Amino acid sequence: MMRYAAKYPDVVSLGQGTPLFPTPQYIYDYVHELSFKDPSLGQYSSSKVEQELTALIAQDFNELYGFTPKPEELCLSVGGVGGLMATFLAILDPGDEIIYFDPSYPIHLSQLAIVEADVKFVSLLEEENWKMDFDKLEHSITAKTKAILLTNPNNPTGTVLSKQEVERLVDIILKNDLYLVLDEAYQFLSYVEFYSPMLVSELRNNVICIKSFSKEFAMTGWRLGYVYANSVVMAKIALSINTYLCISPSTIAMHAGIAALKDPRGKEAMQGFQEQFRRSREVICQRMDRLGKLFSYVKPDGAYYLFPKINAFAGMEAVDFCKKLVDEAKVITIPGDSSGLAGKRHIRMSFAAKSEVMEQAFDRIDAFAAKYGLS
Repeated sequence: MMRYAAKYPDVVSLGQGTPLFPTPQYIYDYVHELSFKDPSLGQYSSSKVEQELTALIAQDFNELYGFTPKPEELCLSVGGVGGLMATFLAILDPGDEIIYFDPSYPIHLSQLAIVEADVKFVSLLEEENWKMDFDKLEHSITAKTKAILLTNPNNPTGTVLSKQEVERLVDIILKNDLYLVLDEAYQFLSYVEFYSPMLVSELRNNVICIKSFSKEFAMTGWRLGYVYANSVVMAKIALSINTYLCISPSTIAMHAGIAALKDPRGKEAMQGFQEQFRRSREVICQRMDRLGKLFSYVKPDGAYYLFPKINAFAGMEAVDFCKKLVDEAKVITIPGDSSGLAGKRHIRMSFAAKSEVMEQAFDRIDAFAAKYGLS
């Protein structure tokens, strides 16, 4: 949709899933100062740098999840997406089944197509605020099922599993001896109490957790992620796959990650981002409440997306509606069809933008709705 909108000079975007904050300045300063002292900064990474960063990640795991991973249980990747790709290649053979809760992050589906996995869709229940359908989940598991893929908090619905839901999911995984591929890119951004599957010690032999620096430290362009798994699975992910996908993340990015984790200003910046996202969430929901004839929506419990259903323009596909919104309102949104079967006739809006940008976008959407008698 970004490419489609490129022909217009004055579009406002609610489409891109990236925080519109700069990387904290102290991280740039740290790397810049290092460039004068360390001639290896632009070279292949050293084991010393990798070990320093993974030790900080292990410390962060202890603070978040109550345990400290061993070095052989962690590896670094080129963004969370790189970690996910290495994971899928390591654990899935062509024809293996994996459960995908839809709607969810569409890049997952593209990656699973590359590894020729058989994706079994288990749609979240929109009428129940996008809750997980456990009955359908259990009926979808077969002898060929290898893993369950969970994004928590969810992109694009903002679903956050409760402790009771996590415990029920864990029971299903352990009963069927499955992997849980856990994408926790938005773990830091929950507006309700957050209970991670990583807190369940019995699951840790079955879970593969993928995270990144992209969202919580506004480092999407640095392409730095990491993966946790038990040592046997990690040997496959790190040594058999990830090494040949990327060798390693860039040395510069790893030093930036070290600065993000070891300096208290990293957490201070993250807390500032969280407060801004909370304010932005209220702004976008207040504006959406005025547009009931055009959209219906569920207020998200996590991440920074709204995933409204299109109530008007009967029969129009989401992609055509998004193009219409670009052409007539000059506002970019993302069609929901790519997120899975349950995304039909939905669009994704990001509230990672500054409040004034969202106000401008919704002023235009209000005018668009009024034009069609939908205000």
